[in-house]
Amino acid sequence: MTNAPMKQPTSVAKIFIAAILLGFAIMLVTSGVYRTKHPNLTKFVQVRNDKAAEATPDNSAHIADLMGKLKSDANNVKLIEEIAQHFMEDKEYSQARKFIQRGIVAQPNNAHLFYMLGMANFKLESYTKAAKAFETSLTLAEDPSARYNLGVLLKYYLDKPAEGIEQFQKIIESSANNDLKAAAQKELDDK
Repeated sequence: MTNAPMKQPTSVAKIFIAAILLGFAIMLVTSGVYRTKHPNLTKFVQVRNDKAAEATPDNSAHIADLMGKLKSDANNVKLIEEIAQHFMEDKEYSQARKFIQRGIVAQPNNAHLFYMLGMANFKLESYTKAAKAFETSLTLAEDPSARYNLGVLLKYYLDKPAEGIEQFQKIIESSANNDLKAAAQKELDDK
């Protein structure tokens, strides 16, 4: 190794380095000013501990497990219903509807499956089909929730407010819980 003298940067190189440093300084200052004027840009990240992550089941893995069980018992309505419920939770309404319809084929007198079909159809904006599913559910078993949903569909989505009001009135006269009666009364008051 030699102790050769180092070459000093030229004035062009010094200007170039100064311009880069000045650019970084300007970016830092303007970024800080912009962020203080727009605090909604700041994201708060909550760190989850490993125990919390283990406690939250992965829906897709659970669905896969349920589908594996369904292969050996193809007409198990409880499994079909559970799979459909998971798809509903994941906002996969088309998939949920397929399983609900499969459950209805296996058990055509299951009011809860028709209720679920009404919810899936509503989420898919098939309002007429949703109303028919809720009506079928109500012919199989009285359910104030199904009646309320039918009333909302009739009043707001199918342009049949008088029929919707009839459904809300039936809820008021039924043994529905107080919250549902209050919601139905609100709908009646909002004519």
